[in-house]
Amino acid sequence: MFKKLFIGNTKINFYNIGSLLFKIFLIELIVFILILSLAFTNVLDLNLSVDFTGGTTYQLETNYASNDVSEIMNSNILEISRYQTFENSNTLIFRATEATAEKEAQFLEYLSNKFNIPDSDIEFQRVGPTFGSEITQKGLRALFIFLSFIVLLITFRYEFRFSLIALVALIHDLLLCLSIYLLLNFEITPSTVIALLTILGYSLYDTVILFDKLNDSTKLKKGSVLNEETLNTTFNEVLMRSINTSITSVIPIASILFIGNYLGLSGSLTDFALPLFIGILSGTYSSIFITVPFLSRIIKK
Repeated sequence: MFKKLFIGNTKINFYNIGSLLFKIFLIELIVFILILSLAFTNVLDLNLSVDFTGGTTYQLETNYASNDVSEIMNSNILEISRYQTFENSNTLIFRATEATAEKEAQFLEYLSNKFNIPDSDIEFQRVGPTFGSEITQKGLRALFIFLSFIVLLITFRYEFRFSLIALVALIHDLLLCLSIYLLLNFEITPSTVIALLTILGYSLYDTVILFDKLNDSTKLKKGSVLNEETLNTTFNEVLMRSINTSITSVIPIASILFIGNYLGLSGSLTDFALPLFIGILSGTYSSIFITVPFLSRIIKK
Protein backbone atom coordinates (compact mmCIF):
# COMPACT_ATOMS: atom_id res chain seq x y z
CA MET A 1 0.00 0.00 0.00
CA PHE A 2 2.75 2.46 1.01
CA LYS A 3 4.77 1.60 -2.10
CA LYS A 4 1.75 2.27 -4.33
CA LEU A 5 1.09 5.49 -2.44
CA PHE A 6 4.71 6.57 -2.88
CA ILE A 7 4.67 6.05 -6.65
CA GLY A 8 1.14 7.46 -7.00
CA ASN A 9 -0.45 4.20 -8.10
CA THR A 10 -3.23 3.81 -5.53
CA LYS A 11 -6.64 2.32 -6.33
CA ILE A 12 -8.71 3.75 -3.48
CA ASN A 13 -12.45 3.84 -4.10
CA PHE A 14 -13.10 7.34 -2.76
CA TYR A 15 -16.71 7.25 -3.88
CA ASN A 16 -17.50 4.22 -1.71
CA ILE A 17 -15.89 5.72 1.39
CA GLY A 18 -17.67 9.04 0.86
CA SER A 19 -20.45 8.22 3.34
CA LEU A 20 -17.91 7.16 5.99
CA LEU A 21 -15.91 10.37 5.50
CA PHE A 22 -19.12 12.39 5.78
CA LYS A 23 -19.87 10.76 9.15
CA ILE A 24 -16.33 11.57 10.31
CA PHE A 25 -16.85 15.17 9.19
CA LEU A 26 -20.08 15.39 11.22
CA ILE A 27 -18.28 14.03 14.29
CA GLU A 28 -15.54 16.63 13.81
CA LEU A 29 -18.16 19.36 13.49
CA ILE A 30 -19.84 18.27 16.73
CA VAL A 31 -16.47 18.30 18.51
CA PHE A 32 -15.69 21.80 17.17
CA ILE A 33 -19.08 23.10 18.33
CA LEU A 34 -18.56 21.51 21.76
CA ILE A 35 -15.13 23.12 22.15
CA LEU A 36 -16.42 26.53 21.03
CA SER A 37 -19.37 26.26 23.42
CA LEU A 38 -16.92 25.57 26.26
CA ALA A 39 -15.08 28.75 25.26
CA PHE A 40 -18.29 30.80 25.22
CA THR A 41 -19.19 29.52 28.70
CA ASN A 42 -15.67 30.36 29.96
CA VAL A 43 -14.80 26.73 30.68
CA LEU A 44 -12.00 27.15 28.14
CA ASP A 45 -10.25 30.51 27.88
CA LEU A 46 -8.97 32.08 24.70
CA ASN A 47 -5.37 32.91 25.59
CA LEU A 48 -5.00 36.36 24.02
CA SER A 49 -1.66 38.15 24.04
CA VAL A 50 -1.13 41.60 25.54
CA ASP A 51 -1.54 43.02 22.03
CA PHE A 52 -5.24 42.18 22.34
CA THR A 53 -5.82 42.63 26.05
CA GLY A 54 -3.37 45.44 26.75
CA GLY A 55 -0.42 45.18 29.11
CA THR A 56 3.25 45.89 29.62
CA THR A 57 6.59 44.48 28.48
CA TYR A 58 9.83 44.54 30.45
CA GLN A 59 13.17 43.90 28.75
CA LEU A 60 16.52 43.76 30.54
CA GLU A 61 20.10 42.60 30.01
CA THR A 62 21.46 40.75 33.03
CA ASN A 63 23.02 37.52 34.23
CA TYR A 64 20.30 35.20 35.45
CA ALA A 65 19.63 31.60 36.42
CA SER A 66 16.64 29.46 35.49
CA ASN A 67 15.29 29.65 39.03
CA ASP A 68 15.32 33.47 38.76
CA VAL A 69 12.78 33.26 35.96
CA SER A 70 10.62 30.86 37.97
CA GLU A 71 10.65 33.19 40.96
CA ILE A 72 9.64 36.16 38.81
CA MET A 73 6.81 34.20 37.18
CA ASN A 74 5.53 33.30 40.66
CA SER A 75 6.05 36.73 42.21
CA ASN A 76 2.29 37.50 42.17
CA ILE A 77 2.95 41.20 41.63
CA LEU A 78 1.71 41.11 38.04
CA GLU A 79 0.13 38.37 35.96
CA ILE A 80 2.97 37.41 33.60
CA SER A 81 1.48 36.01 30.40
CA ARG A 82 4.79 34.90 28.89
CA TYR A 83 8.53 35.37 29.02
CA GLN A 84 11.34 35.07 26.49
CA THR A 85 14.97 34.07 26.82
CA PHE A 86 17.55 33.90 24.07
CA GLU A 87 20.31 31.40 23.42
CA ASN A 88 23.79 32.84 24.07
CA SER A 89 22.27 36.09 25.28
CA ASN A 90 21.53 37.67 28.65
CA THR A 91 18.32 39.27 27.41
CA LEU A 92 15.13 38.65 29.37
CA ILE A 93 11.68 39.78 28.26
CA PHE A 94 8.53 39.57 30.38
CA ARG A 95 5.03 40.33 29.12
CA ALA A 96 2.39 41.13 31.70
CA THR A 97 -1.34 41.72 31.44
CA GLU A 98 -2.82 45.14 32.04
CA ALA A 99 -2.54 46.39 35.62
CA THR A 100 -2.55 49.60 37.64
CA ALA A 101 0.36 52.04 37.37
CA GLU A 102 1.21 51.27 41.00
CA LYS A 103 1.54 47.53 40.29
CA GLU A 104 3.63 48.19 37.18
CA ALA A 105 6.00 50.43 39.15
CA GLN A 106 6.18 47.82 41.92
CA PHE A 107 7.16 45.10 39.44
CA LEU A 108 9.76 47.38 37.86
CA GLU A 109 11.29 47.98 41.29
CA TYR A 110 11.16 44.24 42.01
CA LEU A 111 13.19 43.47 38.86
CA SER A 112 15.63 46.27 39.67
CA ASN A 113 16.27 44.95 43.18
CA LYS A 114 16.43 41.30 42.17
CA PHE A 115 19.12 41.78 39.53
CA ASN A 116 20.75 44.79 41.19
CA ILE A 117 20.38 47.05 38.17
CA PRO A 118 18.96 50.59 37.91
CA ASP A 119 15.39 51.12 36.70
CA SER A 120 16.72 52.99 33.67
CA ASP A 121 18.38 49.79 32.38
CA ILE A 122 15.01 48.06 32.15
CA GLU A 123 13.10 48.82 28.96
CA PHE A 124 9.48 49.35 29.90
CA GLN A 125 6.70 49.59 27.31
CA ARG A 126 2.96 49.83 27.76
CA VAL A 127 0.87 48.19 25.02
CA GLY A 128 -2.77 49.14 24.48
CA PRO A 129 -5.42 46.68 23.28
CA THR A 130 -6.20 48.84 20.22
CA PHE A 131 -3.34 47.39 18.15
CA GLY A 132 -4.61 43.83 18.44
CA SER A 133 -8.22 44.85 17.84
CA GLU A 134 -7.22 46.76 14.71
CA ILE A 135 -5.34 43.72 13.41
CA THR A 136 -8.39 41.53 14.12
CA GLN A 137 -10.82 43.92 12.42
CA LYS A 138 -8.62 44.22 9.35
CA GLY A 139 -8.15 40.46 9.31
CA LEU A 140 -11.91 39.84 9.45
CA ARG A 141 -12.50 42.33 6.64
CA ALA A 142 -9.79 40.66 4.58
CA LEU A 143 -11.35 37.27 5.34
CA PHE A 144 -14.80 38.42 4.20
CA ILE A 145 -13.42 39.91 0.97
CA PHE A 146 -11.31 36.81 0.36
CA LEU A 147 -14.20 34.37 0.85
CA SER A 148 -16.56 36.46 -1.30
CA PHE A 149 -13.99 36.60 -4.09
CA ILE A 150 -13.36 32.85 -3.86
CA VAL A 151 -17.08 32.04 -4.10
CA LEU A 152 -17.40 34.18 -7.23
CA LEU A 153 -14.21 32.82 -8.79
CA ILE A 154 -14.96 29.13 -8.23
CA THR A 155 -18.59 29.60 -9.29
CA PHE A 156 -17.47 31.27 -12.51
CA ARG A 157 -14.69 28.75 -13.19
CA TYR A 158 -16.55 25.59 -12.14
CA GLU A 159 -19.96 25.75 -10.47
CA PHE A 160 -21.59 27.18 -7.36
CA ARG A 161 -21.71 23.85 -5.52
CA PHE A 162 -17.93 23.57 -5.78
CA SER A 163 -17.51 26.98 -4.15
CA LEU A 164 -19.63 25.85 -1.19
CA ILE A 165 -17.51 22.71 -0.81
CA ALA A 166 -14.35 24.85 -0.84
CA LEU A 167 -15.84 27.09 1.87
CA VAL A 168 -16.66 24.07 4.04
CA ALA A 169 -13.04 22.89 3.74
CA LEU A 170 -11.73 26.36 4.67
CA ILE A 171 -14.03 26.67 7.68
CA HIS A 172 -12.99 23.17 8.79
CA ASP A 173 -9.31 24.22 8.79
CA LEU A 174 -10.00 27.40 10.76
CA LEU A 175 -12.14 25.59 13.34
CA LEU A 176 -9.55 22.84 13.76
CA CYS A 177 -6.75 25.34 14.36
CA LEU A 178 -8.87 27.40 16.76
CA SER A 179 -9.94 24.27 18.66
CA ILE A 180 -6.33 23.17 19.14
CA TYR A 181 -5.42 26.64 20.43
CA LEU A 182 -8.32 26.53 22.89
CA LEU A 183 -7.61 23.01 24.15
CA LEU A 184 -3.84 23.50 24.55
CA ASN A 185 -4.14 27.12 25.71
CA PHE A 186 -1.70 28.42 23.11
CA GLU A 187 -1.33 32.19 23.09
CA ILE A 188 -2.98 34.05 20.22
CA THR A 189 -0.97 36.99 18.91
CA PRO A 190 -1.32 39.23 15.83
CA SER A 191 1.13 36.86 14.11
CA THR A 192 -1.32 34.03 14.76
CA VAL A 193 -4.13 35.96 13.08
CA ILE A 194 -1.94 36.64 10.03
CA ALA A 195 -0.92 32.98 9.88
CA LEU A 196 -4.57 31.89 9.98
CA LEU A 197 -5.25 34.02 6.91
CA THR A 198 -2.22 32.45 5.22
CA ILE A 199 -3.64 29.00 5.98
CA LEU A 200 -6.72 29.82 3.92
CA GLY A 201 -4.63 30.40 0.83
CA TYR A 202 -2.81 27.09 1.20
CA SER A 203 -5.96 25.10 1.88
CA LEU A 204 -7.75 26.69 -1.04
CA TYR A 205 -4.81 26.06 -3.37
CA ASP A 206 -4.97 22.32 -2.77
CA THR A 207 -8.76 22.25 -3.17
CA VAL A 208 -8.76 24.25 -6.41
CA ILE A 209 -6.08 21.96 -7.87
CA LEU A 210 -8.44 19.04 -7.25
CA PHE A 211 -11.39 20.87 -8.79
CA ASP A 212 -9.31 21.76 -11.83
CA LYS A 213 -8.17 18.16 -12.25
CA LEU A 214 -11.78 16.97 -11.94
CA ASN A 215 -12.85 19.52 -14.52
CA ASP A 216 -10.16 18.39 -16.97
CA SER A 217 -10.99 14.72 -16.40
CA THR A 218 -14.69 15.20 -17.14
CA LYS A 219 -13.87 17.04 -20.37
CA LEU A 220 -11.66 14.19 -21.55
CA LYS A 221 -14.52 11.72 -21.22
CA LYS A 222 -17.69 11.65 -23.22
CA GLY A 223 -20.08 14.17 -21.79
CA SER A 224 -19.17 16.58 -19.02
CA VAL A 225 -20.84 15.02 -16.00
CA LEU A 226 -18.81 14.12 -12.93
CA ASN A 227 -19.17 10.42 -12.19
CA GLU A 228 -17.82 7.77 -9.83
CA GLU A 229 -15.00 6.67 -12.13
CA THR A 230 -13.77 10.23 -12.69
CA LEU A 231 -13.86 10.98 -8.97
CA ASN A 232 -11.83 7.88 -8.05
CA THR A 233 -9.30 8.29 -10.85
CA THR A 234 -8.72 11.98 -10.17
CA PHE A 235 -8.31 11.69 -6.42
CA ASN A 236 -5.95 8.73 -6.73
CA GLU A 237 -3.85 10.73 -9.20
CA VAL A 238 -3.53 13.80 -6.97
CA LEU A 239 -3.30 12.02 -3.60
CA MET A 240 0.47 11.62 -3.64
CA ARG A 241 0.96 15.12 -5.04
CA SER A 242 -0.99 16.57 -2.12
CA ILE A 243 0.99 14.54 0.41
CA ASN A 244 4.33 15.50 -1.19
CA THR A 245 3.36 19.17 -1.25
CA SER A 246 2.37 18.99 2.40
CA ILE A 247 5.60 17.27 3.45
CA THR A 248 7.84 19.72 1.58
CA SER A 249 5.93 22.62 3.17
CA VAL A 250 5.81 21.20 6.70
CA ILE A 251 9.52 20.31 6.97
CA PRO A 252 10.86 23.90 6.82
CA ILE A 253 8.06 25.12 9.11
CA ALA A 254 8.89 22.36 11.61
CA SER A 255 12.50 23.54 11.41
CA ILE A 256 11.37 27.10 12.19
CA LEU A 257 9.45 25.83 15.22
CA PHE A 258 12.48 23.91 16.48
CA ILE A 259 14.95 26.75 15.88
CA GLY A 260 12.56 29.32 17.31
CA ASN A 261 12.14 27.38 20.56
CA TYR A 262 15.84 26.51 20.77
CA LEU A 263 16.94 30.12 20.33
CA GLY A 264 14.15 31.51 22.48
CA LEU A 265 12.57 33.38 19.57
CA SER A 266 9.06 32.10 20.22
CA GLY A 267 7.57 35.57 20.06
CA SER A 268 8.69 36.23 16.50
CA LEU A 269 8.89 32.85 14.81
CA THR A 270 6.74 30.21 16.47
CA ASP A 271 3.70 32.47 16.82
CA PHE A 272 3.54 32.49 13.03
CA ALA A 273 4.92 29.02 12.31
CA LEU A 274 2.73 27.02 14.72
CA PRO A 275 -0.66 27.82 13.13
CA LEU A 276 0.94 27.37 9.71
CA PHE A 277 2.13 23.90 10.72
CA ILE A 278 -1.34 22.95 11.94
CA GLY A 279 -3.05 24.57 8.96
CA ILE A 280 -0.94 22.91 6.27
CA LEU A 281 -1.62 19.45 7.70
CA SER A 282 -5.31 20.30 8.08
CA GLY A 283 -5.46 21.80 4.58
CA THR A 284 -3.99 18.66 3.03
CA TYR A 285 -6.53 16.55 4.90
CA SER A 286 -9.54 18.75 4.11
CA SER A 287 -8.72 19.17 0.41
CA ILE A 288 -9.29 15.44 -0.05
CA PHE A 289 -11.19 13.97 2.88
CA ILE A 290 -13.62 16.87 3.32
CA THR A 291 -14.30 17.45 -0.38
CA VAL A 292 -14.81 13.75 -1.21
CA PRO A 293 -17.99 13.15 0.86
CA PHE A 294 -19.65 16.26 -0.57
CA LEU A 295 -18.61 15.53 -4.15
CA SER A 296 -19.81 11.93 -3.86
CA ARG A 297 -23.28 13.25 -2.98
CA ILE A 298 -23.61 15.32 -6.14
CA ILE A 299 -22.37 12.63 -8.52
CA LYS A 300 -24.77 11.22 -11.07
CA LYS A 301 -23.89 7.59 -11.62
